[in-house]
Order: sequence, then structure tokens, then C-alpha cells
Amino acid sequence: YRMDGTTVEAELYCHPVTVAGKQAIQSYIRDIGWKREANQRQDELIKEINELSATVVPLLDDIAILPITGKVDHDKAVALLDLIPVKVREQQITHLIIDFSGMYSVDNLVIDTLFKVHHVLGLLGVETFITGLRPELVLEALNLDIDLSSLPVTGTVKEALDILEIKHDVHSS
Repeated sequence: YRMDGTTVEAELYCHPVTVAGKQAIQSYIRDIGWKREANQRQDELIKEINELSATVVPLLDDIAILPITGKVDHDKAVALLDLIPVKVREQQITHLIIDFSGMYSVDNLVIDTLFKVHHVLGLLGVETFITGLRPELVLEALNLDIDLSSLPVTGTVKEALDILEIKHDVHSS
């Protein structure tokens, strides 16, 4: 308890010591309430960053792009799975280009998230294209024995848009 009677979150350290030939225990208590508050602020900031990194950018009426940047960790993967289907529905997107040109590493979590997002969006009637996989990311996926062949992959966003334009022209004729 603090001097004013309020409770405090604290760490207690106890160390055996010898004082004047006698065994004793030296103890000290440290207030760590600031640490919990700092961790909460950091968690909130990470949540905000993950929400911003799940931004669906409209390109045309029903076509949008989702730029994936940086590293996808567990929290970012959860944010992508939670937020993207909702955002796609809200914006009435039928075609989503997921661009990885700003991502610098790939692992099983990234690929698993990618497959889940692709599958969920497919169930919602949204066609997805994967673009921007740099050679080193593809090699890393191959080294992890990850099969990308079942995903619709194009080299660039422009190539995906060209495919969508052809499909759109066929459907409108």
C-alpha cells in the first residue's frame, strides 16, 4: 500500500546477505505500476498500427488493393483476418489485390494468414490476387516447403489490373 492507502503493483526482491557474520535477508520493493501502464499503451499502439496496416485502398468501383508492409507477426495476422473481410464488405469490393512488395520476410504464419484471408474472401465472393512477391520471398517460401501454386499470383499490381480489365470487358460485352 502507498502512504495514502491506495494499492500499488510491486515487485519484491529478497537476497540472502551476511551482515556482521550473521545471515540476513535484504529485501526491497519497487513500484511497477508504470510498467503495466507502459505495456498497455504499447499494446494499444500496436493494435492501432495493425489496424492501419490492414487498410483496403479502393482503386476502382469494386476493385481495391491491400498493401502488406513490414513484418507480419501474430497480432498483425489476427488483425488482417479480423479486419479485412469486414472492410471488403463495407466497401463492396469484389476483387482484392493483396500486394506484398512492401513486406520483407515470409514465414509459415504469413502464408497461413494469406491462405485464410484468401479462403474467407472467396467464401464472401471476393476474388483475390497476390502480387509483389519478390524473388527472395518466393525462395524463402520454397525453403519452408510452402506451396503457393493454389493462389492466384501475378508479378505486379498492374498485371492483376490488366487481368481484371480483361475479365470486366468480357462480362460487360
